[in-house]
Amino acid sequence: MNQEDIDNPPEQDNVPRSRLQLLWDVLVFQGKLAVDGFRDLILLPVSMFSAIYGLFFGGSQPDQYFQRVLEFGRRTEHWINLFGNRDSTGTSDDMLKSLQERVFEEAEGRPWLKSTGDALNKKIDSVAASANRKRPPGS
Repeated sequence: MNQEDIDNPPEQDNVPRSRLQLLWDVLVFQGKLAVDGFRDLILLPVSMFSAIYGLFFGGSQPDQYFQRVLEFGRRTEHWINLFGNRDSTGTSDDMLKSLQERVFEEAEGRPWLKSTGDALNKKIDSVAASANRKRPPGS
């Protein structure tokens, strides 16, 4: 991630609009963290091996194998798009968008699921309201 990505984040058209959206966003983020961590775990020994191999067999370009590992890392970092700070074209977000649409349609199309969600939302609202009443003013 470069400074420009931090200073100019993309427009947030996917701000959580509901608790279901928040749960989806958290699950996607956790999945991306797992994939990113697994990638890092694999790249650790591969990068060391590529550097050592390049030292002995790289000839006039001892870094050629290591550079391939770095390029792979850049491509997978773009695809994972961990923090969603890239256009979703060519990223895991492309794949996840259609899955999200299907999951949300399924949730809306099942009356028992919708009523269960509504009941859960009411209970969460009740607990939150109770917790807010117990907090001292100004905290």
